[in-house]
Amino acid sequence: MNRHVTPIWFFILMLLAWLPNAFASKNAMQLLTSFVLFAVYMGMFLIPQHRRNPALLRFAVYTVGVLTLIKGVFWGDEGFGLIIMLAIFIGLRILGKEAFWIAAFFGVTTAVLLFLIHHKYLEIIPFLLTFAGIFSGARGYRIQTEAYRQNQIHLAELQEAHQELQETHAELQEASVNTMQVAVLEERTRIARDIHDELGHSLTSIIVQMRALQYMLKDGPTDAQEAVTNMLDVAKKGLENIRSSVHTLASDNTALGMSPIRAFLSLTQKNTGLSCQLLTHDPELALTKEMTIVFYRVIQEAVTNALRHSEATHFHVGFDQNADYLFMTIRDNGKITPKDEWTPGFGLKGMVERIKKINGKVTYFAREPHGFQIDIAVPHRTKPAEGRMQR
Repeated sequence: MNRHVTPIWFFILMLLAWLPNAFASKNAMQLLTSFVLFAVYMGMFLIPQHRRNPALLRFAVYTVGVLTLIKGVFWGDEGFGLIIMLAIFIGLRILGKEAFWIAAFFGVTTAVLLFLIHHKYLEIIPFLLTFAGIFSGARGYRIQTEAYRQNQIHLAELQEAHQELQETHAELQEASVNTMQVAVLEERTRIARDIHDELGHSLTSIIVQMRALQYMLKDGPTDAQEAVTNMLDVAKKGLENIRSSVHTLASDNTALGMSPIRAFLSLTQKNTGLSCQLLTHDPELALTKEMTIVFYRVIQEAVTNALRHSEATHFHVGFDQNADYLFMTIRDNGKITPKDEWTPGFGLKGMVERIKKINGKVTYFAREPHGFQIDIAVPHRTKPAEGRMQR
């Protein structure tokens, strides 16, 4: 709400209340006193908010109000029109129930003075109705403005809390992915170490013994020497292959791709009882670190929704790809149906945002006869391929 609207609105109302009575003044002194009071009212209204002391405002209201009544009694009763300005000021600036008592005091006092001067009831009723209407309008405007200000404060607080929640949620999911990657790497490292220690040492021992046998058969039959040489070559190649496999198995890059996703689904099924299925044409489908993290988070959120909201018992994740796109399909057998009314929640919106960050697209819908499905398409390249996506 524009802060300049209130001064303009207030000024127009005051001007409309003051001008008719000001021009009805009988002499220059009456006009001058009306102008001075008008300027005082405007000055009161334009006091900056940080200087609006409640006690000082009450003192100003009573002082200026009494001066306005004195002017109406001794310097022309047309000055009573200025009391309308006081009703506006009280409605806009005085807090709490006290505003009603102050407004009632000046409204009734002015009505009594008008009756004592003119002895006409018909002048009192229109004045009281006008005074009450102006005060009520100003009071309503203040309440509306204050409510709007409070709503803006609450909205800002909610937005800040929402942002903090998003950041915390992202940090937790990042930690989950990192933990899963570390767990997979540790398990692969353990397997690699066992292979190296047991099978590698055994082959090394065989090679040493084959060399000794080769030395012992150097004067023996030619066929035996060739057989030993061939077996020695096979053993050496086997040892080289084992060393290469151990190195690959222990590599950090193997913590990417399907391994974290497969491990997460296995752990979910074990801990929750939700039947989880992972289907892919390539068990070792290559994924970048960014894709692995995004897909992992999306699957994690989908599992949470399936357990918390859908009451699903089966959860399916499928991967497919063509020359341009990698496709992921997630579906469950939850209770939601196409006829149900629902709106995307925080988790689903978060999925869409994460997929968009890697230039992907997301569609989701309730399945027949029941359940929920999410279809995701992510380009292999940094920028999406032009043209229509085809599976």
